[in-house]
Amino acid sequence: MKKTNKKHIPVLKSKTIKNNKSKKQSKQLILGLGPKMINSIIIALNEDDKIHVRKIVEGLDEYDLAKLLETLDFHQRQQLVEILGDHINPDVFPELNEIVQEQIIDSLDENQIVDIVNELDSDDAVEILEHMDDDEQKSIISRLDPELKYQVQSSLNYPEDSAGRIMSREFVSMPDDWTVKEAKQFLLTDENLPDEFYTIFLTDEKYRPTGEIALDKLLRAKASEKLSGIMDGEIVPIDVYTDQEEVAHMFREYGWMSAEVVDNRGRLVGVINIDDVVDIIHEEASEDIMHLSGAEEGDVYKSVFDIFKSRAIWLVTNLCATIMAASVVGGFQDIIAQISILAVLMPIVASMGGTTGNQTLAVVVRALATKELTSRNTLRMIGKEFMVGLVNGLLFAVLIGTVAWFLFPDNHKISYIIAIAMLTNLTLASLAGILIPLTLNKFKVDPAISSGVFLIAITDSGGFFVFLGLAKLLLF
Repeated sequence: MKKTNKKHIPVLKSKTIKNNKSKKQSKQLILGLGPKMINSIIIALNEDDKIHVRKIVEGLDEYDLAKLLETLDFHQRQQLVEILGDHINPDVFPELNEIVQEQIIDSLDENQIVDIVNELDSDDAVEILEHMDDDEQKSIISRLDPELKYQVQSSLNYPEDSAGRIMSREFVSMPDDWTVKEAKQFLLTDENLPDEFYTIFLTDEKYRPTGEIALDKLLRAKASEKLSGIMDGEIVPIDVYTDQEEVAHMFREYGWMSAEVVDNRGRLVGVINIDDVVDIIHEEASEDIMHLSGAEEGDVYKSVFDIFKSRAIWLVTNLCATIMAASVVGGFQDIIAQISILAVLMPIVASMGGTTGNQTLAVVVRALATKELTSRNTLRMIGKEFMVGLVNGLLFAVLIGTVAWFLFPDNHKISYIIAIAMLTNLTLASLAGILIPLTLNKFKVDPAISSGVFLIAITDSGGFFVFLGLAKLLLF
């Protein structure tokens, strides 16, 4: 019985400890990677002094080397990788920005890639392989070590950005019906255990997770006690298909350091650690911020043409929105020709509406990403933003109306027109700032990507229409 149980215990190299250790080491060496060292490396690269380059770089750990590679431009980076050749540390790749990682991988031959991937943990290997062409990916996977090959293939079967794709297969588990004595004996005798680990995951006879035990708690427990009696049984397994954004939210809500991942039968298939979740949070936050402005996180490492392609789509979409606004203005060109001051004042209304809408949009997109905005408080949030827009509208309507009153004493109707337009557009902008991302989210469209375009179309077109429409109504 014990032999059977031991066979199903996956115990491989601990990724979490490795990463934590490398980052602690990098703190000690980070002072060595200053401007002077970087300049020395650049000079050596420019002079093609390979011996000097190797001498400088060999003292860097994987974290510092990754930062160095990201600091260099594309050609210097390729040159350094070529100089290092097969001596480059595989642990550098998980530390690299995704764009830089892909650029370096593309410059390597298949034998080098296979050697690198074979040295990585399963989740890091998946991160490298998932962006490759299908043929290249299959070719490399076919040459991996059997155990890693199985783990990688299994993970790649799950959707991108799902828990199954990002989970680690390297963890320690034991049957929950073991005694503390049996557990300690196993830890002392098994040669495949990681060098360092903190948590042991417990399962039943069907390999479904039942709890976990911190290593220090196990060491202090009495030998005769059952693991099921001392385990922490308050666990919330994560389904393999759960989106990584939801995973990050669960870690934040529950304060987890690690979490079990289960398949559709409830069996333990992997573990997600806090270091992976920190990467997810950074990735998702950066992605949302960049999408709001039409940029992408890796733009700093891309070529001019690649940046142009990614941003051109956004600019074309914005052009359509501004053409829509211009068409509204075009419909009132006759009255603008008669009272030219309208052309001076109308951008104020549109600009204030855009700023107000963007403030609401930023709050709502973040609230959706962090799950703070739910079906229970959505109506309350809409009502609150309406009131904020109304109060702001009243305040700035009075301010701009007063300014217009003194600037144009011969036509006080102008002050009434711009005041009413300001009140209307700021209220409309606040509502648009919340309703647009909510609507997009309901239709499973990332609100961070498209909300800004729709907001511009509404606040600019709406602001111009209200202001010029009131002018036509009251002045002509």
